[in-house]
Amino acid sequence: MNEKIPTVLVYADLHEFSGAIPNSYKQEWESSASVGKIIELLNELGETTELLVTPKDLLEKLNLYSSIPFSKRPVIFHLMEGFRSRNREALIPAAAELFGFPHTGSDAFAQNVSLDKNLTKIFAKSLGIPVPKGFPLSFEDRKNFVLPKEVPYPCFLKPSGEGSSLGIGEESLVLNEDELFARLKDLPEEYFPYLVEEYLKGSEYTISVMGSPGYGYRVSRVGRLVLREDLKVEEVYGEKTKSKDRMPEALVFDCPEKTESFLQEQSVLICKSLATSGPARLDWKCNEEEKPFLLEVNLTPGLSPFYSTFPICYRQGLGDEKTLFSEIIKIARLESESPRFLYSKFKTTHSSLTK
Repeated sequence: MNEKIPTVLVYADLHEFSGAIPNSYKQEWESSASVGKIIELLNELGETTELLVTPKDLLEKLNLYSSIPFSKRPVIFHLMEGFRSRNREALIPAAAELFGFPHTGSDAFAQNVSLDKNLTKIFAKSLGIPVPKGFPLSFEDRKNFVLPKEVPYPCFLKPSGEGSSLGIGEESLVLNEDELFARLKDLPEEYFPYLVEEYLKGSEYTISVMGSPGYGYRVSRVGRLVLREDLKVEEVYGEKTKSKDRMPEALVFDCPEKTESFLQEQSVLICKSLATSGPARLDWKCNEEEKPFLLEVNLTPGLSPFYSTFPICYRQGLGDEKTLFSEIIKIARLESESPRFLYSKFKTTHSSLTK
């Protein structure tokens, strides 16, 4: 092999990617400017990078580099979001584990649990972590759905397996039964299953956790999400707000000390229990009494130095941008020494079967 082997393969879903893909499907995809900045930071850390943007590109590189020793294989930097699949955030770690390549981010199991907000709630509740009352709803059951009495109005409707506030808008806040039936009738099938949850009226917080079982876990300060009045386009934190065309959201680090300690402790607890690796962003929302409840765990959080909340929180107590990406790569290489990679390391030669 004559070509220089990169130390990092950046696999990214670019927001500007052309083709017959609806823009809504690319809502979570990183901008080319953000990916370019991430690559620049990795290069400054001494890594040699190569950008891949299609599964075919990745397959060719996996085949090319699978002949070199495991310790010299490049890290796959996971910036894939995909669309319309409950496995979409787990595809890169699953492929990397199967073929024996280090990868950034958590393994396929943790990614699948965290992508499904209902599964996340079940998992968190088993640990004693407070979660909003709510129920999953399939497309087939929507016509006959009746809101259980334990979930009061107003309630909130959101897709169970989407991020970046896809499928969420001001119409997601439902005030009564008539509104619920009308809204369920019009919900697009592509975003099902949905969650129907109690509406929490208090503050909304986000927090960053970095680490892995072998590396340990570090947690940032807690940021309170606010929408700037001069740029606000809706009253809820929905799809319009999360558009890359504007940035009306901001983080304020004024969480009360007792609440901040609770959120830090509980966020690390769920990351340890899920055995997450690399970056994890956890979103919380409070009720009227300012008691916090876990909304979601994002194990492929946006890493854009320009607009993503994970790096903003990370800079509050954990380090600068170079430290962030240095830790991500370090954890990826450390995790590749864990037992889950033994299958790909051992199953490399085939001996013929004999009777």
